[in-house]
Amino acid sequence: MQFNNIFSIVFLSFLFLSIIVKIFLDLINYRHRKRNLKTIPPELNGMVDEKKLLLINQYSNEKLIFSLIGYFFDKIVLLLILFLGIFPLYYNFLTNYFSNVYFLTLLFFGGFYLFELILGLPFSLYFNFVIEKKYQFNKMTLPIWISDLIKRIIISAVIGVILLVPLIFFVYKFENIWWIMIWGFMLAFSLIMQVLYPMVIAPLFNKFMPLENESLRKKIEKLLFDSGLKPGGIFEMDASKRSSHSNAYFTGLGKSKRIVLFDSLLKNHSEDEILSILAHEIGHFKHKHVLKGIIYSSLISLASLFIAYLLIDNEYLYSAFNFSGKIDLNSLKIVGLFLLTIVSSPISFLSSPIGSAMSRRHEYQADEYAVKMIGKSDYLVESLKRLNVDNLSNIFPADVYVWFYYSHPPLFKRIRALEAVKV
Repeated sequence: MQFNNIFSIVFLSFLFLSIIVKIFLDLINYRHRKRNLKTIPPELNGMVDEKKLLLINQYSNEKLIFSLIGYFFDKIVLLLILFLGIFPLYYNFLTNYFSNVYFLTLLFFGGFYLFELILGLPFSLYFNFVIEKKYQFNKMTLPIWISDLIKRIIISAVIGVILLVPLIFFVYKFENIWWIMIWGFMLAFSLIMQVLYPMVIAPLFNKFMPLENESLRKKIEKLLFDSGLKPGGIFEMDASKRSSHSNAYFTGLGKSKRIVLFDSLLKNHSEDEILSILAHEIGHFKHKHVLKGIIYSSLISLASLFIAYLLIDNEYLYSAFNFSGKIDLNSLKIVGLFLLTIVSSPISFLSSPIGSAMSRRHEYQADEYAVKMIGKSDYLVESLKRLNVDNLSNIFPADVYVWFYYSHPPLFKRIRALEAVKV
């Protein structure tokens, strides 16, 4: 890696700044949690005692240590790859055997995907079979974990080919408008995946059975009717086969739209609580949060692709990562997109509070809709408390940490906002 190159300077500057910001935020959040180590909020009386509070803090601390180790491991490996010039070495190795740009690109991306996957396996195993098992969340057996891994590799390979082949075609056949072509293709692909995921991909990992609880099903159907929504079905998912974490969600578009309830949620929550959770999810649809999210991400994607278009023919981009000499830069354009994602990654990290703030605002709006739909805040408040405690979520996150990372408001701010809603 050339240290006097503008791309290297920008990347390393933002990388080290992002590392400092992450350490700073994690430290503040840890100290804030530690200061409240024996504070039991009155709102959680009867649900949390000192023993439970200690368990929540231990779980948060273990996840913090685990995430920091994984984070620094990833950064060290990335810097070693860059400093040793592994990217051009691997690319040159491939060119000794392949000349077709499609094969070169697929093997280049595929090789580093497998490399990253292999490096992450010990971390995935440790998190699931040590940390999550210790706190009685993990229900997976090793055969299930291996089966899921194989399925993810196959799905990633298929999607990778579906995405990369058109991208290569657009870049080399549409010299001046490839960035618009790619943007349109990616937008269309993301919408298609909204339809295919619940119907094709998700069933590869879990079983989705029509909700058997007749009483709850009728109440949900009435709730949907009153909201003007017509989902493709109401399903119970065997989430407890892998984890005891609870959740519920809407997924899909059009006729593929469906409600999914974790079996663990059905087991641990009352019907009124489940209805309040679903009313919250309905609130997202009524406020068009999914559409707004797609528009926001597509605009960011369009701007990013335009910047890539302006920079992709710049020789300094390639020389920064030791692509030099007799290499034909025109044949490296797709690799150039890969290099630009590396340069922009720490910048994207530092801009994450923008998306987090928008998401939290959407959560407040969905909560307000749910209260007005149900007629009272009690059930949603109770369900949020139970979800927070059952999932051992951090009760006392620092405000600055929430501002930077949290896509959902912290528990007590959310409760106060719910109780302030006028029905």
